[in-house]
Amino acid sequence: MTEMASTTSTERSDSRRVGLAFLSAGLLLPLALSACSSGAGAHTVKDSARAPQSALSQGTATGSSDAADHKVLLDGALNRTYAAPDLAAFAEQSGAVNVISGTVTATRPLVTEPATTVETILTVSVEEQREAGAPTTVEVREQGGIVTVAQVRTDFEDKLKRKLTAKELAETVDYQFNGVEHARVGDRVLVVVGDDTSVQKEGAYVSLARLVQKDVAGPTSRSAATKFTWPGEAPNPAWEKSVDANSLME
Repeated sequence: MTEMASTTSTERSDSRRVGLAFLSAGLLLPLALSACSSGAGAHTVKDSARAPQSALSQGTATGSSDAADHKVLLDGALNRTYAAPDLAAFAEQSGAVNVISGTVTATRPLVTEPATTVETILTVSVEEQREAGAPTTVEVREQGGIVTVAQVRTDFEDKLKRKLTAKELAETVDYQFNGVEHARVGDRVLVVVGDDTSVQKEGAYVSLARLVQKDVAGPTSRSAATKFTWPGEAPNPAWEKSVDANSLME
């Protein structure tokens, strides 16, 4: 079994720093089973013991992370952007241009070259928002997503020093940031957003913090209907675990 490693770091749009590192192992697509860390964070590739999945084409909806052939775990070091005492104070900072709550109606992966940055665009039907008059259907870009190996082939081929086979290219990779679950169609979400300056379009945002409302069996009280929780690790561990959407809308 051969090993190859490459480490780089990049500062992302949501003010996290992410370190990248790859090792190879001897499965069908030789990806890592262990992590190599940099000063900013770690990027770990894990292989799942399952048959290859069918390919997802560029721009199609992301699937279940449980169904992906490989998983890439990205760990980011938080910087002072998230040093606000709580989410409400964070949402008042100048970069946070809106707070929206609504339902995810579509998702699609986005791969940006040459850094092979994997993100997901969420289409959200807005039910409530802080900024009066803003669009009621918006697109929110966030880190991570599920793509085919073909969509990130240059990244893997550069590190593995060989061309990938058609079978390998058809497999799927789940890029997951800090253990945050991907948003799914039908999710009710609460998102603090900034303007997406890469898209000259009203209602195009970047996610700065996303929470989700889990399905609750039986009748839901009025107060419970506005409560949202983090889908993984909160950007600041000191922040509240459950957030009332109403507290962010004023």
